[in-house]
Amino acid sequence: MSKTVYDVFISYSRKDLKVAQEICAALTDAGLTYFIDQKGIEAGQNFPQVLAEAIDDSTVFLFLASQNSFQSKFTRGEVTYAFNHKHSGTIIPYIIDGSDVMPGDLELMLGNFNWRRIEQYPIGAPLIEDIRKAIANPEEGTVGGRVVASQKKKKALLWSAVSVIALLLVAVAILSLSGNKDKQITNTAIAEAATYGQIISSADSLIAQADLMKNAPDYIETTDAQTSILKEAIAALDSSDRLKQRFVGSEHIGMFNKDERVAQLRNTINSKLDSMFNAWKGYAMDSYNLYKVTHSKSEARNAVECIEHALLIKPNAELETIKNNLDQK
Repeated sequence: MSKTVYDVFISYSRKDLKVAQEICAALTDAGLTYFIDQKGIEAGQNFPQVLAEAIDDSTVFLFLASQNSFQSKFTRGEVTYAFNHKHSGTIIPYIIDGSDVMPGDLELMLGNFNWRRIEQYPIGAPLIEDIRKAIANPEEGTVGGRVVASQKKKKALLWSAVSVIALLLVAVAILSLSGNKDKQITNTAIAEAATYGQIISSADSLIAQADLMKNAPDYIETTDAQTSILKEAIAALDSSDRLKQRFVGSEHIGMFNKDERVAQLRNTINSKLDSMFNAWKGYAMDSYNLYKVTHSKSEARNAVECIEHALLIKPNAELETIKNNLDQK
């Protein structure tokens, strides 16, 4: 199996964006990397090719199964590609809306898979543990329904594992004999500080990706995607803060010295989100004021649509009240 870039590829329908965002946050908190089609696809790139490469570069394929994704030609294409190229043990169909009936083609491919339900594997520790098990066994199962691992290969892997374990035991014994506990603690702090810096860099990259999407032809689709990406950046910064807290009061806290940069990134993100929110709120109020004068149903629909985009960015009692009133018309 080739070296992977991501731990998880997330296949989902844009209509299930909220659930996808919650899973992204849980993966970030768990220190797992992921690919989602809102990230890393630049203008001019071959979209299907980018997705295929991302699936190949990910250890686990997580399919957010719902009536929305069942109807999406893009997610069905991703599932088909994963079925034909990845080991079945790394494909996790995850039902997020209580669906019991799936399209015939998906049932034919995935009917014998272990389907998980969000009720049984809630977003958080239960789902993350299940994903980690799949990551730990990347060659488990069949590929496209075919057995691809020979007994000879399994024996070779077993002997390789035994060799690695033996080397690890020797290394542990040497460390134990050295008795240098302080050095081990320092090494842990250095490793955690490196992770801390990488998380902050990932937030910076997410902001840059959101900026690249401003010139996309579909403005509405793009603003929602920008919102999602910027919220992922906030989640990354929150994760970096939690990591730093573990070393508060220790002699190694000086390694975690990016407070000023984190504050700058947070200000940038909040400024961008506020700008998008104010724009959507302005559009919504314009349509709502026209509706109050003309009683036009189209203006009412426009107002509701703009309010939904604004509320995706952040809650607002005034807009929620207007939306509730318009929904009752």
